[in-house]
Amino acid sequence: WLNLGSNVFERAVKENRIFKDETFLYPEFVPERLPHRDKEIDSIVFAFNPVLSGKKPQNVFIAGPTGCGKTAVTKFVLNELEEFSDRAKAIYINCFEFNSRHSVLSKIANFIGSPTPRRGIATDEIYSQFLSALKKSDFVPIIILDEVDKLVLSSEGSKLLYDLSRINEHEKSVVGLALVSNNVSLVASLDPRVKSSLTEERILFEGYSPQQLKDILLQRTQYAFVSGALSDEIIGVAAAHAAKMGGDARVAIESLLKAGREAERENSGKVMLRHLKKAFEAVDSVSLLKGLKHLGETEKILLGEIALNEGVSSGTLFELFSKKSKTPLSERRIRDYLNSLEKKDFVVAEEVSMGNKGKTRKYACRLPKKMILQELANQ
Repeated sequence: WLNLGSNVFERAVKENRIFKDETFLYPEFVPERLPHRDKEIDSIVFAFNPVLSGKKPQNVFIAGPTGCGKTAVTKFVLNELEEFSDRAKAIYINCFEFNSRHSVLSKIANFIGSPTPRRGIATDEIYSQFLSALKKSDFVPIIILDEVDKLVLSSEGSKLLYDLSRINEHEKSVVGLALVSNNVSLVASLDPRVKSSLTEERILFEGYSPQQLKDILLQRTQYAFVSGALSDEIIGVAAAHAAKMGGDARVAIESLLKAGREAERENSGKVMLRHLKKAFEAVDSVSLLKGLKHLGETEKILLGEIALNEGVSSGTLFELFSKKSKTPLSERRIRDYLNSLEKKDFVVAEEVSMGNKGKTRKYACRLPKKMILQELANQ
């Protein structure tokens, strides 16, 4: 029976605490120090440093796998730039939320002092208002377009990049562009005119190693967890797991956040291995589903066929793909794509003997097929 004289949250507050400040584990948190990214930080600083002396900044294309610090490093450098000088201000735009020329221009125009609604006004008119406001602006806007893949898939988005990259040449105004993507070959696939006007500096990130991940987790967890709630062993296991997932720091950090919450829910006083394993199951599923949008068209077709045909062989997948795709590929090339899906942890492969015919590999999805098919249908 409830004690009606006390608040239901009293027990939760009084019992064993795990977290000192869990905001240090939130995805949007930008640390004051970013371990193992000095070279990348220096490259972005070099690109935008000309702004400080009234010159044009260098556009940058920042690419690498999920969770390798691209967004955190970019935000960190531009935060530092804003603190150091009032000559530049950064605006962060996630292109999954703002994925059209109209919506991005509206957001930028509002940022530099030209209030513009997202609806009810023509895109070219917004662009004109933006250019007028830019000429009066007393700072250089640095525009971060994160997950820019979503934007450039359309001709409209491609035109936006063309518009923004040509401002420095033709409008007697200055803007800086930071394009952030998981796809290292994205710029190569752009319209030749866009590529020519971007003249970007490429800054490539690699996934973190197990030791690097451990260093990152040690830095975050000393502020996030109360003393004694998290052992070095748990940190090591989280780092090793994230390394297997491609060196994804987000996986490691989010796993510890979920494990800590599970420990608090159980009132255990410490994060145990069972809490972490439970967290892995939840985080891995979300991480893989998010990663689906970054797969190429061939990989998506193959993954869809594997989801529909559990335990399908590579030979059968070649036949199924040939019927579905307009672009024929060799069996060897199909195997390369299947190996890529396996490395990215979307599928598991089993080598099966076929008697006198030798061996083949059979494929199954890591995630429930219904979940995968639904996600592929939404893209």
